[in-house]
Amino acid sequence: MKTIRNIAIVIIVLIACVVAIGRIFPVIHYKTEVTVNVPVQKVFAGFTDTGKMGQWIPGFERIEYMGGIMMGQGTRLRLVFNNNGKQTTAIQEIKKIRWNKLIEYTLDEKRITVSTTVKFIPGDGSTIVITENEAHGKGFFRGTFLPFMKPAISAKARKSQEMFKAAMEKDFN
Repeated sequence: MKTIRNIAIVIIVLIACVVAIGRIFPVIHYKTEVTVNVPVQKVFAGFTDTGKMGQWIPGFERIEYMGGIMMGQGTRLRLVFNNNGKQTTAIQEIKKIRWNKLIEYTLDEKRITVSTTVKFIPGDGSTIVITENEAHGKGFFRGTFLPFMKPAISAKARKSQEMFKAAMEKDFN
């Protein structure tokens, strides 16, 4: 009986620690960087071309325009994804855009909200694309486990950046 009680205490302490970590760190930050061997004007054009999103966003199915000046500040888009047969939607809103330099947007999905800044840094015939992301989990479960999901979320973001690089270099070289 004492062993069962000790196991129960350990389980309760572990659960309390997981919840505490999720409450202490409710936001995660992650960054990706990729060098695309294409000039900045073409990289920026490719990034903002909604018809090409399926080439570099895993699970991307389609996009629906909801309002605002297309690809301008205030533009709202509904993005539809299909991940392993399960369809999800997210609302993307462009907060700031400076052509060939920067895009800031939010992506709001039922489980998570991500604020992203994408910087385009021109080089000698190439472009460095840097994304800085801040994610907030929604609800108790996502909010609690978001810090533990950071490695998987970061890996997915890196994969998307590598796919973007490959698509741009294929299309423009």
